[in-house]
Amino acid sequence: MNYLNRANLRLLGLSFLLAVILSLPFPFYTRQWHKFMHVVGAVLFIGNIVVTAAWMFLAERTQKPAVVHFAAKAVNQADLLFTIPGVLLIFINGLILAPAFGGGNILGASWVVVALILLALSGIVWGGFLLRYQHQLVQLSASGENLSPAFAAVFRRWVIWGVIATILPIFSLVLMVFKPTLWG
Repeated sequence: MNYLNRANLRLLGLSFLLAVILSLPFPFYTRQWHKFMHVVGAVLFIGNIVVTAAWMFLAERTQKPAVVHFAAKAVNQADLLFTIPGVLLIFINGLILAPAFGGGNILGASWVVVALILLALSGIVWGGFLLRYQHQLVQLSASGENLSPAFAAVFRRWVIWGVIATILPIFSLVLMVFKPTLWG
């Protein structure tokens, strides 16, 4: 995948390291800090999903391969810079915060369990489908004066799986905000 060049890998490594450092259970990081980092992660993650979908939708509407190619590459780079660190911030800080809602047990609150499952399913969709389609969109938009029927087919699949990958963490966010008792 050509977007995994040295510069992007350095940015990914730096953002990964920063997300982990900002989330470690240091004694001077208060509960409020972890809650803040958890919210920052949710904003980065869900914000990036929505914004990159808008970029691709608007770029595809132009039917200009150069515009679509740039947008497709930008989506891949934004995933490295925002989605992955956002997920780390959500996950690490969420695991630190969760025991307070589950009687000391990370998985003690039903809404935490369901929210984690939804987040994991979103990651499976992203890793199992969207990354492959995003790479194909970059390749299929790289040449030619018109977008091909193959591009249109891959774009449709990217949209379908993208909607699924977006709805899952939004439901997870709703659970985090409202904290309903789902069982027990």
